[in-house]
Amino acid sequence: MLAACSTPKYAYYFDHYDYNSGKKKSQNAESVLAQQMLATPETSPLHINHEAVTASAGSRIVPLKNETVKNTASVFTAEDQKAFAEKYKAMSKAEKKDFRKELKSEVKKMMKAKKSGKSVDSIAGTKAMDSDLKMALIFGIVAIVLTAFAGVNAVFWILGVIAFVVAIVFFIQWLANQ
Repeated sequence: MLAACSTPKYAYYFDHYDYNSGKKKSQNAESVLAQQMLATPETSPLHINHEAVTASAGSRIVPLKNETVKNTASVFTAEDQKAFAEKYKAMSKAEKKDFRKELKSEVKKMMKAKKSGKSVDSIAGTKAMDSDLKMALIFGIVAIVLTAFAGVNAVFWILGVIAFVVAIVFFIQWLANQ
């Protein structure tokens, strides 16, 4: 008990050491304040464009009319291709190398999927988890955690049972959709 309440063997005083002591002082605070311009209300970074804040209920995603597109080059317009070419030219050498590497890996995945008979859409679908399954998993984990605290208070056990029931409901919805 005495060892637990004793002072630490090593102590460091953060307020006594000047961390900028070895650095050169380029400008003093007064000259920095003189160089800064005070922002006017029109140029303030806190000024908000009211049109940018409003929400829109319109759909921004437009589905393709033909779902099985044989030639993907026909999907992109000439303007899109020119914009991509400009972006690619603006990339640094390392960025271009990373982009080509990632593109090659994606093409290899698609070729493997095509050879095995799977469609590309089925591979993209397996990467995403269904929302009902996500909710069932979340409520299941919450139920386990709450029932672990059942020894502390009976309220945790009741909340754990409720969360478990909600998890079962979401899991049954997910099974019904499958």
